[in-house]
Amino acid sequence: MAKNGKTKRTASAARKRQTAAVDRKRDVADLKQENTALWRKLNEAYQQQAATADLFKVISRSTFDLQSVLDTLVETASHLCAADKAFIYLRDDAGLYGIAANFGFSREFEEYAKQHPIAPGPGTVTGRAAVECRPVHIHDVLADPGYKASKFQELGDYRTDLAIPMMREGVPIGVFVLTRAIVDPFSDKQIELVSTFADQAVIAIENVRLFKAEQARSRELHESLEQQTATANVLKVISRSTFDLQTVLQTLLESAGKVCGADMGTITRKQGTAFFRSVAYGFTREFTELVKDVPVQPGRRTVAGRALLESRVIHIPDVQCDPDYDWPEALKHGGFRTVLGVPLMREGAPIGVLSLSRSEVQPFTDKEIELVTTFTDQAVIAIENVRLFDEIQEKSRQLESASQHKSQFLATMSHELRTPLNAIIGLTDLMVTNAARFGTEKALEPLRRVHGAGIHLLSLINQVLDLSKIEAGKLELSLESVSLGPLIDDVVGTTRPLAEQNKNRLVVEAAPSLGTLTVDPMRLRQILLNLLSNACKFTKQGEVALRVRKVVDNQSWIELAISDTGIGMTAEQQAKLFEEFSQADASTARHYGGTGLGLAISRKLARMMGGDVTVTSAPGKGSVFTVRLPAGSDAPTRAAAGHRRPSGDCVLVIDDDATARDLVAHHLEAEGFSVATAAGGLEGLKRARELRPIAITLDVMMPDLDGWSVLAALRQDSELAEIPVIMVTILDEQRRSAALGAAGYLTKPVNRERLHQLVQRYRAPAPPTRVLLVDDDPVHRERVRAWLEGRQWSVREAANGREALTRLQDDKPDVILLDLMMPEMDGFQVVDALQEEADWRDIPVIVVTARDLDREDRERLNSGVQSVLVKEAFRPADLVERIRRLVQAGQPASSGAGATR
Repeated sequence: MAKNGKTKRTASAARKRQTAAVDRKRDVADLKQENTALWRKLNEAYQQQAATADLFKVISRSTFDLQSVLDTLVETASHLCAADKAFIYLRDDAGLYGIAANFGFSREFEEYAKQHPIAPGPGTVTGRAAVECRPVHIHDVLADPGYKASKFQELGDYRTDLAIPMMREGVPIGVFVLTRAIVDPFSDKQIELVSTFADQAVIAIENVRLFKAEQARSRELHESLEQQTATANVLKVISRSTFDLQTVLQTLLESAGKVCGADMGTITRKQGTAFFRSVAYGFTREFTELVKDVPVQPGRRTVAGRALLESRVIHIPDVQCDPDYDWPEALKHGGFRTVLGVPLMREGAPIGVLSLSRSEVQPFTDKEIELVTTFTDQAVIAIENVRLFDEIQEKSRQLESASQHKSQFLATMSHELRTPLNAIIGLTDLMVTNAARFGTEKALEPLRRVHGAGIHLLSLINQVLDLSKIEAGKLELSLESVSLGPLIDDVVGTTRPLAEQNKNRLVVEAAPSLGTLTVDPMRLRQILLNLLSNACKFTKQGEVALRVRKVVDNQSWIELAISDTGIGMTAEQQAKLFEEFSQADASTARHYGGTGLGLAISRKLARMMGGDVTVTSAPGKGSVFTVRLPAGSDAPTRAAAGHRRPSGDCVLVIDDDATARDLVAHHLEAEGFSVATAAGGLEGLKRARELRPIAITLDVMMPDLDGWSVLAALRQDSELAEIPVIMVTILDEQRRSAALGAAGYLTKPVNRERLHQLVQRYRAPAPPTRVLLVDDDPVHRERVRAWLEGRQWSVREAANGREALTRLQDDKPDVILLDLMMPEMDGFQVVDALQEEADWRDIPVIVVTARDLDREDRERLNSGVQSVLVKEAFRPADLVERIRRLVQAGQPASSGAGATR
């Protein structure tokens, strides 16, 4: 018994061991199976992530290439979800869904799908998803009673369908569909993945929609700009050729034709009692000769006659199909099909017709017709101007003769008075500044008095001449974009000694971001100096203040208020203050001196620049003179200089903040760089491609395209990648800037010295500027040579015109400083000689003269002189800056002799 019990225990233990071994094997098998399933899931997840990453790369690279994105989406979704085929349908304006991309389908299926757009409804998986706005999963389309797209199923050869609606703001804009050839439903995970892809498709479509909308807006703005430019050109021609009617009408017609895409055109106007075609555009000489002497009769047989008859716009899309058009000769020789006739109306009656035509049937748009109507209004104005001109021509001729005599007198007086004064001022200045050389140390005080008296006398002469020229309409302004800060500093620096003479405190208060003004800087300086010097003169041991601010009153203005705590004025004195040769009263004139012209001239100059000068005052409480001028930006000068390609060391400044843009531009221009600006990222990229600047300063925070995106775009463009880019922003992101390849980094407010250090390294080395100084006055030559000291200048002299031409034979200068009144050969003859030689015509010429030029003088100098400076009426710094700009530009600064004073 004991033995049997022992045997049983042994057998039981063996069974337990066997069972345990089987359990272990089963556990190992289960573990292997779990590991295999886990590996398979991990591998699938990795493949999905890799495919999704590749998809995102394609989307980022092809942001605006929608077809590439959609094709990639359907192909990637098919692979990841084990689908045989996939397609994307997009909704059109009619609410139908058309195929936009497919993968795996035959060409026959694709052609059928293009010809049969799908309507929302239960008959198709696409229509069903569009209606229900949720995923639709049909396990077997052949077993689905509601599925009706048998032809699609037959050509596509599929059984299982999955449709995911592409939703934007709760509305379906398309459907993403995957199919399988056998009955094999998609998993929840696959449905979720396809939904993600559908979201990406919506994002891509939205990006392209926004891009196209922006493109359309840009095209519209471009067209509008072209039309505005054409209108501006026409107005410019009208202003320049007011009474040359033929030129004005020809320009009007050509501009209208080009802007509206017309091939041909004519302007018909009344001559005597009949209408004739006055100007033509685009027609053959044969046609022009045929019609020029044929009168246009009001009637329906021609477009011009019909417009005259009905006094309204006539638009014939195809003259060959118009039953009333009856001029076969014109059709034969003119070759036109679509015609437009717009009457020129004055006081309700037609005085002519502007006709445009196209050689093909292409009707004009409403916008084009509206634009042509604008041109006809300008034509009416031009014709009316000529009519009025003819009526007053005789009286104008008499007035012109009187004005000519006055101008000749002013020119003669200007030269005869200024020439000896120039010698007095120049010689005394030399003897004071070079006392040791001339042995005049003991006579410095008398010499300074003589010099001051000469300056004062010259000021009086200039005031009388300025007033005469203003009254005669002869004074011309040299308008340019001026930064107020440096100009105010210069004026205050000049005025401070006057304030100290009467122990006055001079106060300046100016807002930090005043921007720029489009004014004549010398005339604005003249106004401010006159008002500040008056304030200092009429105030003793008090305060004189210059306060500058920007105000808005229907438009933007800059106000410069000069206040003092001096003697003040009564209302009666203020009433006649701005009259010529008038002062507050006789006692004031005796005590304080003066001619009574300064304030009158200041107000007239301010009004010529679109502003005014006003005064408020009270006896014993001081006065406030306020100069108000229209505020402006650099648009009329730097940007609108026609987007001309800058030359030399050009730096492109990209910033949406106009004030910041102006400040950086001003800093760079002060260092001698040529500057172009852009008000946003997209414009900046365009200007960079146009200009190829030596460097770019780039703001980061901009609304249309931020600075980092612009920097990335520059680095991806092989032609722009090497341009150094300096990031300028409020944020401190220097590491990111360096990582993205920026050449430097600045934080706002910009430090001028740091900006100069960063940009200076990219400036091209320049040789000395060669200046030929032509003047018979050795004193003046010595003074100018002293102004042009330094290694950057190389000055050679000539005492007359003949000597100057001899110098030109030896070496061609970069610029010529030329006096007009010289013996042997004067400056006019030198200019003529320069224009006769092809190699000399491009040399910039700055005339520096004491002669006051009249119209005939300017016409003689018109094509050969870039600027005119009057001796003793400009600062040395003005001359140096003028030379620098001309040499940097490498071409004439203006189309004629500018009257820069």
